[in-house]
This record gives sequence, structure tokens and C-alpha cells, in this order.
Amino acid sequence: MKSQEFLVLGQQFLTELRDKIYCITDEIMKKAGTDDPSGYFLIEDVFYNDLRDARATDYSQPIREWVENSSEAAEKWECIISGESLQKKKSILGNVAAFPLPHFRAVEMKNVRFCDLKFRVGAGYLYCHQGDCKHLMVIRDMRLIHPEDVQNQAVYPLVTFRLKVRLQKCSVCKIFKAEKMTVDDKWAAPNPCYFCDLCYYMLHYQDGTLLYDDFSVYDCIHD
Repeated sequence: MKSQEFLVLGQQFLTELRDKIYCITDEIMKKAGTDDPSGYFLIEDVFYNDLRDARATDYSQPIREWVENSSEAAEKWECIISGESLQKKKSILGNVAAFPLPHFRAVEMKNVRFCDLKFRVGAGYLYCHQGDCKHLMVIRDMRLIHPEDVQNQAVYPLVTFRLKVRLQKCSVCKIFKAEKMTVDDKWAAPNPCYFCDLCYYMLHYQDGTLLYDDFSVYDCIHD
């Protein structure tokens, strides 16, 4: 399912696109105080790492080391590239020439512009961030800018589509959007239960004092 679509200029850096991508995992990690600034785009056989932040790490390093040193890598690569077809050929013809492993390398995405990329239109590539949150990325078109496009280059990467955010309403008043979610709350009928700020404090506090605390409460992140 497509969640976002962008128009990007050829002279823009990959980091400019990354900064525009919205993912709810980023919001959750920031709320939890465990946000990881690392991430990469895997396009063809190149990992484009985002190492702008001093806390960032190269996510691709253990992957590249595994590919270079693991005996399983070649076998798994054959399955990815050919699936069952190669196994059938081997059963009939015996040894069949294997698909060579690509030579993966890593560069920093802050130094790479879109016009520098080598890619196939319509192919699926990978965006990975927050440890193990992965998204399929497809470059579906490449063309010259025309008069009907937005001419102000400062607005690019330009969001042309974004999946509508589904807002969770308060389970009590059913009017305002939820700001809190409680789990195992004895005074709430549904479990979990969603509250706007007003309903949450009316139910759980009196004169600024929490009435009971044998439940879990979280900030409500809308997906």
C-alpha cells in the first residue's frame, strides 16, 4: 500500500528526501526518548547511510560483513534472484552456474544527489530506519520539469500524496481526538481505552491528585 509520494529534483541530496518522509515509528521513538537518527537507502548495490548526527551508526556494516563472510549468503542470494526456477534446473541439469553475489558498498547519503544515482525505473528499493523499520521505495518516473510543475524549487521534495491519518476519537465523549491511551484501567469500559485530555483528567484526578495508579497510560500516537 502506497503511503507517500514525492516529486524530487535531480540536484537534491538524498538527505532532503529522508527528512520529508513521515513514519509513525519516528514519532513513537521520539516520545519514548529512544530516537535513533541512523538510516539508509539501499539502491541497487549501494547503501546510502545517513551519518549526519554524531549518534548515528552505519546500519549497513553488519549486513555487508555477513555477505562477505557467510557461506549462506550465496545460497540465499540464489533464492532471492531465481526462486524455484534454479532449483528445478539443478535437479534436471545438475550443476548450474550460480548468480554471483553483488559487491555491496556504502557511502554517505548527504554527499549524493538524485542525479548521481544508478537505478531502474519501477524497481523496488529499501529505506530502513529506527533499527529495523523498513519501507519499500519505488522510483516510478523520471522526466524534465515542465510549466505545470511548481516552479519554486524551495518547496521540493514536494509531497504529492500522503495516506490520510486515521484519528482515534475519545472513547468517552466521542468528540475530541484521543491524547491518552490506558491499559487495564478499572474505571474504563474498553481495554485499551482512549481519552481526550479533558476526559482523562476528569476520570482519573480530583483536585490535582491521581485517584488510582494500577493501570498503564501512554500518549496516543495516531497512525
